[in-house]
Amino acid sequence: MYHNKRFSGNTPDYWEDNWGQSDFEQAVKFCVIDPLRPLFEKYLFPGAIMFEGGCGLGNYVAYYTARGWRVIGLDFAQKTLKRLREYQPNLPVCVGDVSKLPFGDEVFDLYYSGGVVEHFESGPELALSEARRVLKRNGILLVSVPYLNPLREFLYYFKKDTWRKVKKEEIDLEEIEGKSFFQYVYRPSEFKNALSDAGFEVIETKGYSILWGLYDIPFLQKVLERLATYNTTKSKEILPEKAQSSRVDLEVLVKEQHPSLLKRLVVSEDKTIPLAGTFLS
Repeated sequence: MYHNKRFSGNTPDYWEDNWGQSDFEQAVKFCVIDPLRPLFEKYLFPGAIMFEGGCGLGNYVAYYTARGWRVIGLDFAQKTLKRLREYQPNLPVCVGDVSKLPFGDEVFDLYYSGGVVEHFESGPELALSEARRVLKRNGILLVSVPYLNPLREFLYYFKKDTWRKVKKEEIDLEEIEGKSFFQYVYRPSEFKNALSDAGFEVIETKGYSILWGLYDIPFLQKVLERLATYNTTKSKEILPEKAQSSRVDLEVLVKEQHPSLLKRLVVSEDKTIPLAGTFLS
C-alpha cells in the first residue's frame, strides 16, 4: 500500500506527525476495551517482563505498568517519547530500532508488536529475528499485521493507484509517482510463513479490529476520522483546566469502565456483545 504523504510508513517523521495528532489519555482508556486485552491477560503471568517494540504513544506501556506488570517500551519517534515523558516521567521507554534492539538475548517473556513490521518495505525478517532473539526460550510474541481480507480483495480493483500486488517484500525501484510506501497487507498463510522462518511456532491467531478495516472505504474513513476528532475534543472540553502537557494520573485512567454496547460492538469485539460477539470473537 502507498499513501499520498511525503514520508514512508517506516520513518520517524511519519509517525511523529501521526502520534502528534493523537491523545494520550484516550489511548490509555482504549486499553480497557482493547480487543487484544484478553490475549495480554492470557499470556502475562506474575513476574513476567513485557516488551513493546514500536510503542508510539506508550499507552500499552502505561496501562499495563499501572496494573502492576513490568513493561518496557521502545520507539524510534524521539519527539513522541519526549512528549510521553511529560505525561509520565518515570515510564520505562527508550529510543531504538526494532530491527536492532539494544537488549541482550532471552530477556523478555512477552513481546508485543502492534502494527509495526508491515511498514518495513524490505520485509519483516530483521524485526522478527530480533524479536525471537530477545524473547526467552518459551517466550510469547503477540504480533498484529493488516491482512488481505475479502473486503480488501474487492477494494483492490478500485485502488490500483495506491495499492499494488507483489510476490514478495522488496524495495520498489519503480515507486508510484507522487506516492510513498506505507505498508504491506498479508494473507494469513504468508505471514505465518514469515514467522516460521524467524523461528516461531504459531499457536493462536485472532482476527480483530473491524473498525480499522472500514478505514479502507473512502467515505467511511472520513466519517470515522470526524468521530475520532469529536471524541478527543469532547474529552478535552470536559477537563478544560488540564494542560495538554501536564502529568496524567494513570490510576484514574486504568479504572474499569462500562462502555456502551455500540462502542463494544465496533471496538471491543468481545463475547459480551449479544449475538454479534459470537461471530466476532
